[in-house]
Amino acid sequence: MTDVLASSRLAGVGLAAVLLASSGALAQSTDALKGSGSVVVSTWGGSYTDAQVAAFFAPFTEATGIEVVTTGTPDAAKLKLMHESGNVEWDVVDAEAQMMEIAKADGALAPIDYDLVYSVTPEADLITDNLKEFGFPSISFGWVLAWNTDAEFPNGAPQSWADFWDTEKFPGRRALYAQPKPLLEAALLADGVPAGEIYPIDLDRAFAKLDEIADDIDVWYENLGQADVLLQNGEVDMMLTSNGRAHAAKKDGFAVDFTFNDGAWEQGYWVVPAGAPNAENAMKLIAWTSQPEGEAAFAEAFGYGGPNKKSYEGLSEEVLAGLPTAPQNLENQVAVSGEWWAENLDAVNERWLEWYSNR
Repeated sequence: MTDVLASSRLAGVGLAAVLLASSGALAQSTDALKGSGSVVVSTWGGSYTDAQVAAFFAPFTEATGIEVVTTGTPDAAKLKLMHESGNVEWDVVDAEAQMMEIAKADGALAPIDYDLVYSVTPEADLITDNLKEFGFPSISFGWVLAWNTDAEFPNGAPQSWADFWDTEKFPGRRALYAQPKPLLEAALLADGVPAGEIYPIDLDRAFAKLDEIADDIDVWYENLGQADVLLQNGEVDMMLTSNGRAHAAKKDGFAVDFTFNDGAWEQGYWVVPAGAPNAENAMKLIAWTSQPEGEAAFAEAFGYGGPNKKSYEGLSEEVLAGLPTAPQNLENQVAVSGEWWAENLDAVNERWLEWYSNR
């Protein structure tokens, strides 16, 4: 486990003061959430965690007195092992949809305390379609094609996965995330499968398409925190990454741009492991994240949308255009099926590991 970075904590405390001073709603919600001790959050690291600290965790600590400790990385197999051994180390997990579904099926999750959530945020303010018994929506995030704007592209920057696969028309250093999701979706899009026909995934077709590009990949990165380094240092010319990391790098003035065309978006969830040592504090943190102020701050910093409808009201057109769930972006992307991945993850991972180990 690692404490949040000191610089991020200071930045978050500054934001907390601004939010608390400007929002009566936050101040009024504090009494129900005050406490002591700590809460351990398993999350994804790098600039993503920095943005969470600033928008959610540091303001939560400032308002409630409960310390937030971050650790990485969310992992369904590790969560299952914790559950089976009775040695649970995490209180909150920032889970992808299929991770939530798998953990739920294993009996490894505690139900969300919606009474507490609604005491802080009215149910009517939330996008109720995504509220799950064992998962409260954290962020809607996306996977995109990003590129180095300092690179010389004789035919313009790549705008689709078909372009990424076309090494003659779009030469340059390439990087891919060494995970089957969303790489299989990207491979099928590159092969001409329409976004609405991606599922069920044709594994033979997807892996055959990956065979075509494998020898042209300069970097296979296995941790999302590495994506920040690759983007910010200009170590590659084009890559698959999260829209939030591309958004943050572009916003911070790095030579980065990206497109939502051929993107893939999915819903993430806050989940609480059954037997979490600080479960009460975990529920308080989740309730805190339901408020619009923090969600809006996170959207501005990182480009991910939240479940509170009011969080979108004060965002600029520029920020809205950078959210994967903005109407103009949704139509160009695949909606990742957490249900399909939960049902097929073991078989896919077995095939993926065999394929990847031969790279």
